[in-house]
Amino acid sequence: MAKKGCKDLPDECWELIFNKLHQRHHSLLESLSLSCKRFLSLANALRTHLTVVDPRVFPVSVLLNRFPNLNSIHLSCFRDKDTFNLTLEPLDLQRMTIDVAASDLNLESLSFSGTGLHLESLRMLGSRMKNLKVLMCSQLRTLRDLELVVIADSMPCLEDLDISYPVNDFGWEADEFEARSPGEVGVTDTGIEVLSSKLKSLRKIDVSGNEFLTDYSLITLSTNCIYLTDIVLCDCSFTNHGIEFVMRNSPNLRSLSVQEIEFGEFDEHSLCCARNIANLDIYFSAVPDEFLHLLVKASFPLKSIHLDLSPYLPGFTLSGISSLLNKYRSLECLSLVQTYFLTDEAMSDLSQCLSALVTIRLTFCYNLTESTFFMLAKNCPLLEDITMETANFGGGDRATEIVENPRIKSLNLEYNQNLSDECLAKLASVCPSLEVLDVSCCKGITEKGIADFLKSGSKIRKLHIVECTGIKNVGNGFELSELDFIEAAKSGINDDGLVVIGNRCHGLLNLDLDGCLGVTTVGLKEILTNCERLRKINLSGCLNVCTETVDWMVFSRPSLRKITLPRSYLPSESQRQLFLHHGCLVSSE
Repeated sequence: MAKKGCKDLPDECWELIFNKLHQRHHSLLESLSLSCKRFLSLANALRTHLTVVDPRVFPVSVLLNRFPNLNSIHLSCFRDKDTFNLTLEPLDLQRMTIDVAASDLNLESLSFSGTGLHLESLRMLGSRMKNLKVLMCSQLRTLRDLELVVIADSMPCLEDLDISYPVNDFGWEADEFEARSPGEVGVTDTGIEVLSSKLKSLRKIDVSGNEFLTDYSLITLSTNCIYLTDIVLCDCSFTNHGIEFVMRNSPNLRSLSVQEIEFGEFDEHSLCCARNIANLDIYFSAVPDEFLHLLVKASFPLKSIHLDLSPYLPGFTLSGISSLLNKYRSLECLSLVQTYFLTDEAMSDLSQCLSALVTIRLTFCYNLTESTFFMLAKNCPLLEDITMETANFGGGDRATEIVENPRIKSLNLEYNQNLSDECLAKLASVCPSLEVLDVSCCKGITEKGIADFLKSGSKIRKLHIVECTGIKNVGNGFELSELDFIEAAKSGINDDGLVVIGNRCHGLLNLDLDGCLGVTTVGLKEILTNCERLRKINLSGCLNVCTETVDWMVFSRPSLRKITLPRSYLPSESQRQLFLHHGCLVSSE
């Protein structure tokens, strides 16, 4: 009876069940979708976002037909990591773009990060995707004024545009490159002027890394795009005058990211005009106390601030940052980079102002120890994400009060050379709900320390132990059912460690073992036998893995989608095509 009732359950009920699983993680639907065609159809209909890392595994046209309700597609990473050359021919990229344009999908978001685009492909996309609002074009192979004009003409409904850091590698000699006009080799003020005059609905734009742009581009953007809310302006030749114009003339501006600006000469009137700014990111700039005092006077609805001081330019002091944080006690995200004057004592006082904080990043603050971490955990009850890279964990006051904070989900402690097993155990007692732990390059941690941590960290989903040579395994114990990603490149993980991982981490999806010389075929067989959902494994630098193992890996573990091998171990082209036929890309990095 139960079996019959389950069979007769209407699609609407199954959709509710599948939706719950999909919200937790889309991979949970894989086994269900293999049960029957009905479940496969229901699972396919739930997917709204698709990321294509390499179309050689599954052709884009096939994927587009499989998922009828996609509204977002990301085509990325088609470049060789070492040579930065395209791994696909331009015609393949154009054909793939045309496949997207020719589909019946009603896309709202499209990303081409790291690929090449053709003018005709862009025009076709614009003519077919009438509701396209988001276009990400970061690190394009070619992006000039000509491409911008086509985007502006064919995609008039765009609201969010990323044209940051174009590669513009035309293969020319230096003298030929210099003989060309700026508009022929990159994006200039002319292109931005045309773009801003036609994309009246533009709300977000990232123009970082376009070296030919001047303040005139900011003037045209701010004048023509009256709905502009978010603008990112890093690695360009803008000055204070251009930034000030944007702040005075963009009343809807909520988020601003800038780099290498002299804020000591900033105009107070400009800040007063930008009354809606909630997110402010300042990189490698001169930020004196005087500017922070102006922020205090401006009374923004500030929720997030990032301050990355330049070591060569005047910076704020403890007095300035104290004044700022006392004013903005509702701050949710705080990032302070290269703030060398910060000490545990200073952070003890500052933490009293941060009761609403959700995310904090304290990077290259060498004088901060675990005492600051314990104070933040105690005084910031809403805190979820803590990053304290390159600090001095292990050098703090042992008498510091330790209070449990179940809200903390992510902890990044990279490059804390003095972090010990004993200190790590104390951190574990503070974060019982931790999901992400990064202790990469913490050379003082051993396998005992990480094993003890995981005993109380059953909710860990991602573990980063890169270059932790003292960690050979993650310890025995109960199953780590939530752990789906382990980054252990150049760590001490060996075959015995892989046996432990295979026994404890049955839900593992991604395993990075780059440079783990203790890994051999013996350990890999344990992993592939027990980790039935494994999709990616990186064996680059694992010089003791024989190439004959690859055939067995692909055919014994159908879930595998990508295997990365050392260059000298790559299989023949015919073998790679056979693996692709089985849905697995075998490559090198």
